[in-house]
Amino acid sequence: MQKISRVHAKLAIAVQFAPLLRCLGEYFRVQWLEPAATLTRISPFIFGALVSAIGLLVAVLFYFAEKWLFTVATAAVTILTLLVLRFTLL
Repeated sequence: MQKISRVHAKLAIAVQFAPLLRCLGEYFRVQWLEPAATLTRISPFIFGALVSAIGLLVAVLFYFAEKWLFTVATAAVTILTLLVLRFTLL
């Protein structure tokens, strides 16, 4: 049972990289398409990347502490937070 939990924790950490890359990619996409983009246009992507990076850091720290359940829970909370931010900020 513990190996399954560890595998789920590894998967949760890997899944958290996708929103981080997405937020950073959107930041550069907006800058490329709109060189005069204001901070109000770009700030939701910066905030999303920051939330994603902090969630990823916490999940990795829980992983190294061998708290597999907390790692998966942190990933789930981070993804849910990003979904809420997606529909409230954009």
